[in-house]
Amino acid sequence: MTTLSTTLARITNKHILARVPTLWLVAFIGFSLLYIALPGLIPSGWRWLFKIVPIALLLFLALTRTEGRVRTLLGLGLVLSAIGDVLLAMDGLFVQGLAAFLLAQVTYTVLFVTQRRWQPRRLPWAALILVYALVCTLVIVPAAGDMQLPVTAYMIAISLMAITAGFRNDQQFLWVAMGALIFMVSDTLIAVGRFVTPFEYSGIAVMGTYYLAQWLICVGIVRHSGRSAGAVT
Repeated sequence: MTTLSTTLARITNKHILARVPTLWLVAFIGFSLLYIALPGLIPSGWRWLFKIVPIALLLFLALTRTEGRVRTLLGLGLVLSAIGDVLLAMDGLFVQGLAAFLLAQVTYTVLFVTQRRWQPRRLPWAALILVYALVCTLVIVPAAGDMQLPVTAYMIAISLMAITAGFRNDQQFLWVAMGALIFMVSDTLIAVGRFVTPFEYSGIAVMGTYYLAQWLICVGIVRHSGRSAGAVT
């Protein structure tokens, strides 16, 4: 009887564990869509909390599916991102939120540098990022007023993050590189809406690209870890 109970327990545990990644993905998509598309369902005082739930789910994945320095850096990058999300959701804390995200970009850059591989054929990627950053700088910085210095510093940080993402040494580099590029697009949309000209559906565009970017970066790193190749696809 004991042997049978033990066997059933093991089977049940394996079955439950096999479901966790699917439940995680459903939860990530569900909470992302809730915050982006159905904000009216969220009490105004709790919007900041619902905003970071998808990032918290990514943090859970990072902490349980990676290890060592990768887990530390990826986890720290996500925590700093969540802090930035909360600060940006509050009035009058834009600079502090920008600083938190700048530190997140630096953390991601350090992570990507530890996984770097020099490949000349990826130089066009660096050129693409530099051209994009230059255009954004020329359009956004002059309109940023007294925020020109912080915005320029952040543009440099996120550009370095995106460049190093394209030189990572693994077959999942495209996931992370695309996530980095989409991250730049998301932050560009924030800057355009704040400093250049407000536009309709900016919140949907910003948060949609932001969640997608963080998902691509996190899942790309997790797949690189090799611990759960089938768990997040």
